[in-house]
This record gives sequence, C-alpha cells and structure tokens, in this order.
Amino acid sequence: MTGTVLYVDDDTANLVVLKATCQGEFDVITAASGPEGLEILKQREVAVLLVDQRMPGMSGVEVFEIAQELYPDTVRILITAYSDLSDAINAINRGKIRRYIRKPWDPDELKAVLRDGIETYQIRRKVNMLETRLIETERTYALGVVAASVAHELRNPLAAMVMGVDLAQLRLDQLMGEMRPGGGVLPSHVDTVRKVRHQMDEIAAATDQVTEITKGMELGHRRRDEDVQADLKEIVDLTLTFVRAALLKCALLEVDLQPCPPVKGSPNKLGQVMTNLLVNAMQAMPDRGRSENRIKVSLAPDQAEGWVRLAVQDNGEGIPDEVREHIFDPFFTTKTQGGTGLGLAISKRIVEEVGGRIEVDSRPGTGTTFIVWLPVART
Repeated sequence: MTGTVLYVDDDTANLVVLKATCQGEFDVITAASGPEGLEILKQREVAVLLVDQRMPGMSGVEVFEIAQELYPDTVRILITAYSDLSDAINAINRGKIRRYIRKPWDPDELKAVLRDGIETYQIRRKVNMLETRLIETERTYALGVVAASVAHELRNPLAAMVMGVDLAQLRLDQLMGEMRPGGGVLPSHVDTVRKVRHQMDEIAAATDQVTEITKGMELGHRRRDEDVQADLKEIVDLTLTFVRAALLKCALLEVDLQPCPPVKGSPNKLGQVMTNLLVNAMQAMPDRGRSENRIKVSLAPDQAEGWVRLAVQDNGEGIPDEVREHIFDPFFTTKTQGGTGLGLAISKRIVEEVGGRIEVDSRPGTGTTFIVWLPVART
C-alpha cells in the first residue's frame, strides 16, 4: 500500500517488532524520540504518524500537537498501554488523533488501522488537490469573465468615439479643401485626428482579440469535456463522502441514487458542480435545529430521452424571485462575507459545455431544488 508510516517509540524492541510485523506490506520508518520523529517529518512525506505516549523528554501528545500544526494531512495514531487511557483522551483533545491502539497490539488490528490511516491520508491529499484545481478554475473563469465583460463594455463607447472622430476628420478634410495652400495650423490638427483614429483601430483590434481568446477558451473546454465520460453515481457518492460530516451537522440527509449510464463530462468538473450544489443547500439551512432541516440528493436515468437527472433539494429558506433571476450571473452573491458569486455561474457553464442544462425551482420559506440534466455519453 502506497504511503509511509513513521513509528516513534523510545523502546527499541517495540520498533523492531512493529517493523517486522509490517514488513512486505507497509513502508515503515522509525524514530527513537519525539524530536527525531519531527525531524523526519520535515524531510519526507509521511501518511501515518504512529507515536507511543510515554517517552522521556517529549510525550506523544506533544509530538502530535506540533505535527498537527505543521502537517495536518498526516494521520495521527497513538499507541498506549492500558493504564494510559487518560493520556489517550488528552491526545484526542489536544493532538487531534484519529484513534489509538492499546499495547500489546494485535498484528491484524494494527495492519487494519494502518490501512485505514493511509487510505484516509490519500483521500485528504486528493481533496486538497481538487480544492486547488477548483480555486484555479474559478480564477481562470473569473479572468475570462472580466476580460469578456471589459471588451463588451468598451465596444459601445468605442463605436461612438470612432463615429465622432470620423465626422471630425471629414469636416477637417472639407475645411482643408477650402483653405489656401500653406494656410494656418489646420494641417497639424488633421494629422492629429488621423493618429487618434489609428489608435482607435488598434483598441478595436485588441478588443476583438480578447473576445476571440475567451471564445476559444470556452470552445476548447467544451470539445475536451464532450470527449470524456463520467459515472455520475460514483461522483455523487465521492462528493457526499467528502462533505457528509459537515452536511450532517446542519441537516438530515436523504439519498436516492439509481443506476445510470455514463454521461458526457469531466469527472473533476462534475464533482465541482455537485460540491457547489451541496454547499448551496447547506448554506440555505436556517438556524432551527438539525432535525428540522433536510437535504435530498436523487439521481435517475431518462434513457428514452438520452438524459440523466441529478437533483439536490433542500427545505431551507428558498430564493426570492428578484434574486433567482440573477443566481447564475457571474459575481452575483447575497453573502456579505466569503462569497465570490462564481459557484453557480461556473456550475452552469460546466453543465452547458457538454450540452446539458441546470434548472432551479424555489419558493421562499419552502425550499429550493436544483436539477441538472446531463446527456448520456455515446458508447
């Protein structure tokens, strides 16, 4: 199994026994003290940190406190004797450990715990990677939206300015025809107007170029995503795994996922859509107690029409009509803090890039349902 295990214990015999127990299945490195273990953490990536509680100089809890601050993704597991249960509780509260193992350990239990720890670490790393991609996608999308918006806003005033300069140039040419050769400063003004007109042509060309670039970005994404397939049920399951703990703190969850054929679209991007919809549902929940709040996720095929239907429904506060008209607009948000206004705009664009559509049905005081229709992939 991929992932390094670091075992810290001042008892050399324990280090030897654990390494022998895990030989062939786990990559185990050892340290005889807390400071030595922390030094190893600085030098290499560690999936699971296994630490004995009772050590001279630095206890296991103290090691975990430092490791939790510096390496939060590393899974922390305490090894303790029966008499050390109070220390185990302390480690859970202060060192944020995942679990503890009692001495003497059972080899099968130890291996199962390490497998779980490595799997948890890998999931955490994947979540971090997806979050990074999400941020990068939002930044790229925001840049494209801003660029396209600026280009659009420049067009009308630029067209009016060009018309005005053309009229000025026409009038100056007429005046030049009426003047005696070499008379006055009018020729220099004519030259200035021509230079201004030339610069306006340059600005117009740059505006057209920005528009073409943003269109090209959109077309490129659409072509790439239409060529890949995604298992939407698997995506929904994985997304729910990541957000379930946070979701269950604010609402009861109902899940109804029927088997569906593959759909068009990037699994990562469709996972982003699912995450955005679930986060919106959680944020819509009023402060009335978890038992009163409900979120339902359903998935069903409509193979006769060649679609798969994904719905995220909540019984939250609902969306007023005047707000619902703008929820898919880039940068539109009703949040006073922490909202970029890009989540739903990006979700809509991702869905539409593969020929799908996203709908919303909401009633203030009753709740909201977002429905995503995605085309079945060609086999």
